[in-house]
Amino acid sequence: MPSKISLIASIIRRLTTSEVPRMRIIPLPALSDNYMYLLIDEETKNAAIVDPVDVPSILSNVKSHDVQLTAALVTHHHYDHAGGTADLSAAYGGKLPIYAGDARVAKMTKKVVDNDKLKVGNLDITCIFTPCHTSGHICYYVTHNGEKAVFTGDTLFIGGCGRFFEGTAEEMDAALNKKLGSLPDETVIFNLEKQVLLETYI
Repeated sequence: MPSKISLIASIIRRLTTSEVPRMRIIPLPALSDNYMYLLIDEETKNAAIVDPVDVPSILSNVKSHDVQLTAALVTHHHYDHAGGTADLSAAYGGKLPIYAGDARVAKMTKKVVDNDKLKVGNLDITCIFTPCHTSGHICYYVTHNGEKAVFTGDTLFIGGCGRFFEGTAEEMDAALNKKLGSLPDETVIFNLEKQVLLETYI
C-alpha cells in the first residue's frame, strides 16, 4: 500500500502537469526555498499569481503559457511571499488587482477578510482568514467543477505549521483544525515552501 507521502506526491504531480481539466496550477520556484503558483482557468485563460516574489519569472511564465494575469493573491506580508507586489503592480501600470489581508503588502488594491469571494475566470476563490504566523494571514480556497485546492502560505506545511510571529497557539489551532480542517477531504494543499514540497518526493 502506498505511503501517505507518496500519495501526496502523486496528487501534486497530477495537478502540476495540467491533468486537471479546468484548473491548472503551475509551481514557479522563487528565491532559494519558496514557490509562487500560477493559477490558471483553462476555459478563459485568465490567471492569478499566488505570493508574487520574482516578477521577471511571473511575466515570462504569463507569456509562455499564453494567459492573461488578472489578479495577485497574497497570503501574508513577509518579503518571501509579497516582495514583488510593487514591481508587479508597476509592470501592469497599477491596474492589476492585488488582494491581501494586510495593509503592509505594498500596492494592495483590496484588503480581503474571512469568507470574501473572488473570481479568476470561472474559478471560485474563498478567502480564509488564518491569523497567527502573521496577523493578516489569508489562505485561498479555489474550486471549479469539483476540483478543490487551497493555498496555505505559511499557515500549513506538509510537515507542520508556520512560526507564531504575530499570534497565539489558540489562533493556530483554530486556523488548522476549525478552518482548514473543515475543508473537504479531497482538497489538495499547496504551501509556498520549496523544501517542504520537495520532501514529498522522498
